[in-house]
Amino acid sequence: MRNPTLTKALSAYASANSAALPPVVAVVRLYETATAHLHQARDAARDGRFDAHFQAMDRAITILLGLDSILKLDKGGDVAATLRRFYRSLVRQAGLAAARRDPVAATEAIIRQLSFMTKAWQTIAAERGVVPSSTGASAKGSHASVIGRSMDHARGGLFG
Repeated sequence: MRNPTLTKALSAYASANSAALPPVVAVVRLYETATAHLHQARDAARDGRFDAHFQAMDRAITILLGLDSILKLDKGGDVAATLRRFYRSLVRQAGLAAARRDPVAATEAIIRQLSFMTKAWQTIAAERGVVPSSTGASAKGSHASVIGRSMDHARGGLFG
């Protein structure tokens, strides 16, 4: 029996990657979509609409689980392992956000973490000559270079 959440997550990745997008572009789009869901969750929590908060958080979690599930630990090495810890940490934080004293602040903390990583992936995409989204690449730094070099080293990337 297949996990329905995993099935939805894999479907989200396949959908983002269906137009023969480079994997780095698919990853950026998934990060941006997860961030949009987190913004919806934050706004719903601010308005006291906790059903909507849960639903939006669930959609963000589904994307993060999908990204986690397709990591190639055998090829991605330390970077893939770090991304796994990152995704799982965000999933834990997202699952607990509604129970926090301030779910809005808890959700904003997740948004900040995911935004930092989104900028890193946007930088990688820009370095490879692809434009992943309308927001473009705006971050420079060692975090982007390390991920990009590791993807090159893995010959095929961190993702399936």
